[in-house]
Amino acid sequence: MYSTVERDTQFQHVLNHLQTDTGVQGVVQLGSGAAGYPDRYSDIDLMVAARPDVGPQSIKQNLTDYFLRLSPIFVKEKQFGPDIFLLIVLLENRLEFNVSIAPLEILPVRSQLWNVVVDRNGQLLQHMETEHERFIASPIRYETSDVPFEFIYASLALEKELMRNNPIYALKMLETLRELTLTAQTLKEGRKVHQFKAYHTLKSSFLEDYLRTYPASIDPVSIQRAKQSIHTLFSACLEDHPQFKLEPYMQRLLYEE
Repeated sequence: MYSTVERDTQFQHVLNHLQTDTGVQGVVQLGSGAAGYPDRYSDIDLMVAARPDVGPQSIKQNLTDYFLRLSPIFVKEKQFGPDIFLLIVLLENRLEFNVSIAPLEILPVRSQLWNVVVDRNGQLLQHMETEHERFIASPIRYETSDVPFEFIYASLALEKELMRNNPIYALKMLETLRELTLTAQTLKEGRKVHQFKAYHTLKSSFLEDYLRTYPASIDPVSIQRAKQSIHTLFSACLEDHPQFKLEPYMQRLLYEE
């Protein structure tokens, strides 16, 4: 496992390399590292802005070649549209990089955890500040599915599978109920949903109730009790929720025994 010194060293090295690429407009550090890493296990998340007259493809290839020289365990490339790339890199010491590359004009702001660390002429910071203002002003910052409906739908599926004596699928639906409840609570607390992992920082009383929604054993009675407990927690979570509400038919289904 890497040390904080090794992480800082690798971070600086990749920034130095990116600054040698004339096609790079600038670099944004994302996630927890932008505000100070919460612990030694945090990864390095970066967003690279390509100059308007440069294709991100060339920057992606340059960066791939750089990481390959470090003899990583893997370099995984993903593409989202013609000009948006993501490199996921795992080094031998288990340090992970997640680096997205895109044109400057389409770089998004999806949370308040970002910091411009390289900027050739100030255009990147100006773009990020403009996008940040739009993000803050948006009444719905994160696009999600219809969480209340998906919750009810998964709950009905769970009930049906218990009647079919299919506990594996019922447990899968129970986990879906928990995931939807986490999403609702994360949004209620004003946290970012996009790639959110810091569930341990949510409200402590919610976490205590959430951990009690796991079944005591794998049998229909225990699964049914777990379902009822997550129903209660989900209903409480949606009280005064800024984005979701329970329709009357949903309330009836939630409280049916």
